[in-house]
Amino acid sequence: MNIEELLSGESKNVEYKVSRPEKSIKYMKSVVAFANATGGYIVFGIEDKTRTVVGVPKDIVFQEMDAITNAISDSCEPVIVPDVYPQTVNGKTIIIAEISAGKQRPYYIKTDGLDKGTYIRVSGTSRQADRDSIKELYYTSEGRSFDSVIKADMTISDVEINKLCADMREVAIANCKNDVQRQAVKTVTKNVLLNWGILAEADDGSIHPTMLMYF
Repeated sequence: MNIEELLSGESKNVEYKVSRPEKSIKYMKSVVAFANATGGYIVFGIEDKTRTVVGVPKDIVFQEMDAITNAISDSCEPVIVPDVYPQTVNGKTIIIAEISAGKQRPYYIKTDGLDKGTYIRVSGTSRQADRDSIKELYYTSEGRSFDSVIKADMTISDVEINKLCADMREVAIANCKNDVQRQAVKTVTKNVLLNWGILAEADDGSIHPTMLMYF
């Protein structure tokens, strides 16, 4: 996208910030929304309503670029690495944060978690994604299965696993139509849940539920 297109107004792929917000959450929603779509640009130093180029003070440009890059890299999951660079317009310096379309969707704000921190771009605004939208993001991502994704932000204890196993067996027995079927119901164990993909083992050996448990 050339500079004329960037300056033509906010759109599905462009958002303006007159300056870098003190709280990064104010633009992080757009960062993940762009990564979950076809990519986009956040331009710092432009007033959004008037499209007036106010610029970023030249003595802090590189400091601001570092702050933007670090905030994006630290705040998003999976990690988003933006291309942040300065551009001179009418003698003033603006900062452009270019966000590429992601290949590991859905992207979300780490502190808010997958369910509340996933955003999508709709008609020039960043909106929180609902569960159906999150599932669709998985389906359109490369080589990922929604059901098998580990909920890394949630843990499950042995006590909870044992209760889940007992509850599942009780439900299976209750759904049986006769004694023969009831006697054929097998005991559910942690290994069974792992084989079914309801639980998954992380790289560090810890056990977590997968999305299959919640949908």
